[in-house]
Amino acid sequence: SARVRGCESAAWLYHHALQDSTGTTRHYFIAHSEARIVSGLIALLLGKLNGENSDHIAAFDAQSYFDSLGLAGQLSPSRTNGLYALSLAMKSEAGKSAALKSEP
Repeated sequence: SARVRGCESAAWLYHHALQDSTGTTRHYFIAHSEARIVSGLIALLLGKLNGENSDHIAAFDAQSYFDSLGLAGQLSPSRTNGLYALSLAMKSEAGKSAALKSEP
């Protein structure tokens, strides 16, 4: 299932990895939520992480990112937890692809 656990509002995440012309694996995500505000926040994550490589996604700090946007104190704890859950799901999907690539 593509449903992201840890989100108060239902949210779904789909992932696809592609190799670019240099052999670097790039990750692309599609995500959706039933809640409009969450959909907007998802768009911020997608804008930051779509097309990035595994190392960039692994190093991504969602809390720092949302702090830099001034959203830290503006979101309820449940929304914040949901965004972190989505960020972790994106990291997990990118990590799975990286692990598959490194297997013999």
